[in-house]
Amino acid sequence: MLTKSSFRNNVCGKIKKILFLGGNMGKHFSFVHCADLHLGEPFEGLRSGVVGPWTEAIGKATFKAFERVVDIALEKRANAILISGDIYNSNHHSLAAQMAFGRELYRAAQAGIQVFIVHGNHDAEDAWKADIPLPESVHVFASDKVSSVPLLINGEKVATIYGISYKTMHNKENVAKEFHKQADDVFAIGMLHTEVGNAESPYAPCTIDDLVSSGIDYWALGHVHTKQIVKEKPYIVYPGNTQGLSSREQGARGCYFVDVGAFGTVNMEFIDTDAIRWMDMTIDISSIKNQEELIGLVLKERASFKELTERPDIIRLILIGRGPLHKIISSEEGREYILQAINAKEQFRYIFAYFSQIIDRTKPVLDLEERRKLPDILADYLHSYDAVAKLPDIEKIKVLKEVLAETAEFKKMPELMNYISEEMIKESFSGAENEGAERISLEDIDENY
Repeated sequence: MLTKSSFRNNVCGKIKKILFLGGNMGKHFSFVHCADLHLGEPFEGLRSGVVGPWTEAIGKATFKAFERVVDIALEKRANAILISGDIYNSNHHSLAAQMAFGRELYRAAQAGIQVFIVHGNHDAEDAWKADIPLPESVHVFASDKVSSVPLLINGEKVATIYGISYKTMHNKENVAKEFHKQADDVFAIGMLHTEVGNAESPYAPCTIDDLVSSGIDYWALGHVHTKQIVKEKPYIVYPGNTQGLSSREQGARGCYFVDVGAFGTVNMEFIDTDAIRWMDMTIDISSIKNQEELIGLVLKERASFKELTERPDIIRLILIGRGPLHKIISSEEGREYILQAINAKEQFRYIFAYFSQIIDRTKPVLDLEERRKLPDILADYLHSYDAVAKLPDIEKIKVLKEVLAETAEFKKMPELMNYISEEMIKESFSGAENEGAERISLEDIDENY
């Protein structure tokens, strides 16, 4: 017979299970989620044979980025670091790189921080075996099946971490379907190196629905090099890589610090870790007279980049517009001279910039008479201009007012025409040949680049 006391205890127990995530009240904990360290991986797109203060800094950048990850874990007093694949590229895991990685793991272990690792496509299990011992606080997930390990704080389980590593470089199996949160898990974390949303991918393809249906509370993903919170309930997260490796990976790179409350609430903070940042700088040459003026303008603009990033930068210089400098910029020798001159100014700076490349999107100064002979939209415009210019003033004003009346602004507010004098119309038309031609040419540049 069900007594009042047993009924009360039964109901209270069910309520507790609902409130406290599976029957046990959770405990506050935190972790750092990072991925795609690519330790020792050379930067792409840098000219060979060019040396300077940046040479050593570039060589150490990926390692400095991971040092910063561990620094963050120490500063934030995180309980764990999760590394979701691609620690190395399999062909660049030198003994020195392994020792540097191991050193940081021991630094984390001394602070009581547990580390959990899955292998990705670039550091697959059969391509890399550590030649150095790892701390007991480091757990590397196997590749044969999804397994789980508890995250412990003072001997108490606060979360269950599930993961699986790559056996080989390519994994076309949807292993996300093998992840399942268990009834007694207070908080479940899934670690997977995957490409979400691409069924044809050779990198553990899966869908968002696959991840959601697992019941996992936080998906610590890797493989995509740009940070992305795919979903929040549950959290499906790519932290991106810790250090940009090419001009395709611009802007801040880093990791997420994740704070989990007793009731399973998740707060996230992205923290940059990149030692060197890839950036683009765009300069319009239209009003620049010579190379020295261009170099001065670039160095001036560089100062604002320094304030923005607060670290060394690798910069692509993108030059646009029409001007007399086009002839110099369009030649390989001219671009090389400009790069050398700029980098010579930067090599003695503590926080330097290395200008890696000039992308030429400039055009020569317009020869309007020659352009009138070409069968294109600019020639059509110039011929229309000529036709109006030949008209007597009275007819010219009439035609130009008709043109104005058809524009969106004047259609919306036709009364504006009362404030436009004939002198204003004439003055505007006098500059229309060059200004209109320049605008059309700039639109042409935009379409082609």
